[in-house]
Amino acid sequence: MWRALLPPLLLMAFVASAAPPPSTGKFYRWVDENGVVHFTDTLPPDQSSRGHTELGGKGTAVRVVPPAKTAEELEREREIERLRAEQERLAEEQRAADRVLLRTYRSEDDIIMARDGKMAAVDVMTQVIRSNIRSFQERLALLRAEAADYERAGKPIPRHLTDAIANTERAIGDSYASILDHERQKDAIRESHEKDRIRFLQLNDLVDSRPRMDARDLHPLLHNLIRCADVAECDRLWGPATDYVRTHSTTPEQTWGDNILVTAPPKSDRDISLILSRIKDEQGAATILFLDLQCRLSARGAETCGGEQAREILEGFRGAVTGRAAAPERRSSVPAP
Repeated sequence: MWRALLPPLLLMAFVASAAPPPSTGKFYRWVDENGVVHFTDTLPPDQSSRGHTELGGKGTAVRVVPPAKTAEELEREREIERLRAEQERLAEEQRAADRVLLRTYRSEDDIIMARDGKMAAVDVMTQVIRSNIRSFQERLALLRAEAADYERAGKPIPRHLTDAIANTERAIGDSYASILDHERQKDAIRESHEKDRIRFLQLNDLVDSRPRMDARDLHPLLHNLIRCADVAECDRLWGPATDYVRTHSTTPEQTWGDNILVTAPPKSDRDISLILSRIKDEQGAATILFLDLQCRLSARGAETCGGEQAREILEGFRGAVTGRAAAPERRSSVPAP
């Protein structure tokens, strides 16, 4: 009989030893580094960072103290809080932008009209620059003619004349750089207003009835612009680019240099004058080849610039110079009657 009662008695003794000591005050349950559970009325100092449970007089949990966080855990929590704060800041900025958008525009058409108005204003500035370019070309022609007179007379060209020619050529190149900047402004206007249009429809639960602009619409590919990888590539492409100008212009060369090639201004309504420039970027390295054309200032001249021949010349430039696409059909340098 004693042998039969022995296992239950041992189990009761084990439970009694593991149970918390009877007390009417506060005591603690904690686990040491070996995983052994302890119940004591005082907490060992070295256990304060390992986490423990405070128990009441009846053995119920009063407070659970988690283990102290490691340096990595604290850093991770700080990063999470930083990301949450940044997320909230962005959300508030978006809410503020949405409020401004809804106050600014009453309809989708308002956004389209605002876009077109801003782009038209940029076009006006571009036309002013083109007018200045024509003036520079006329001045350049006079300066070149004067220099030719000195050469025919066997006299050296005065320094002030060579400086004037160089400055005028530089002014033409700078003017085309400004035209490119204006094209980039129009690019930004297109993209900004397209985003506003789509967001406006979303905020008002409206259906988008217009075809969305794709990347080519937002950032039109300028076939008459070649962006060189570096100065060496621009040097290599300059020769083929000047050959292209000489082949497709209907007017003779007027001036040329390391960074510019200008053909004479158009004399007839069917003339197409070409200007090739190597434009420097903000760091001062020549990285862009830009081809532009001019027609006579007349109604028919405008038709020539907007016609098939002019379009093919501009669209064929990049491919002909880089060899990445077919060039347009070669045309005679003599204007059609």
